[in-house]
Amino acid sequence: MLGVVQVLAAKLLEPDNPQRAGEAAHLAHTLSTRSLRAHPSRSAIACKKGCGYCCYSFVATLPPEVFRLAQVIRSSTSVGLDIGAVLARAQPLRGLTPEQRFGAKLACPLLIDGMCSVYDSRPLVCRQTTSVSLPACIEEYDGIQGDGHVEISPAHLAHASNAYVAMLAALMALKHSTHAYELGAMLEVALSDANSEQRWLEGEDVFAAIAAPVVRSPRVDQAAERLASELVRFM
Repeated sequence: MLGVVQVLAAKLLEPDNPQRAGEAAHLAHTLSTRSLRAHPSRSAIACKKGCGYCCYSFVATLPPEVFRLAQVIRSSTSVGLDIGAVLARAQPLRGLTPEQRFGAKLACPLLIDGMCSVYDSRPLVCRQTTSVSLPACIEEYDGIQGDGHVEISPAHLAHASNAYVAMLAALMALKHSTHAYELGAMLEVALSDANSEQRWLEGEDVFAAIAAPVVRSPRVDQAAERLASELVRFM
């Protein structure tokens, strides 16, 4: 894990690379994907192409992941993935809490024709969300299952979580902001200003105007802080 954090930190420190935050997220995503291929899930996954029930849930991401998505969207020629269309679909989500999103059937702004339009660059929280029960997903989508519990694949959770903690640790070690916010609100910032990534890399908290950061599990931050401390010793 420490070696992964070192790789991510090295990418974030690359000189004269204004897209290095998004590229660091791409490295973390690649790690998650390759780890899963090497150690696949033993659980039968109910998820299939075109099944997007989980794409109506509240999603919070780290800044590098949003900058990666902004890079992909800006370079895309796909119908519906232009900046204006993405921002229009994100607007209804603005300011809503996870509780308000539950059962509201408000889609992720990157969901097009029932499929993720940025699947290869989807955030780590999406990569860990893989259900073993389609009925449970439908119940949550309909707002029936009040506890919000959907059993997910332990392997997907572990691989994506490890990559997330590594990214978080690299950000902590380099004193970058580690606040996570709702995806739509972050996309609005990242896509509205082509210089947002560069400004963030220079230390400006470009997402500060978003209502409130999402509170992570203390265990996640503690694990990342330990790795960050180890990395700083070698820097």
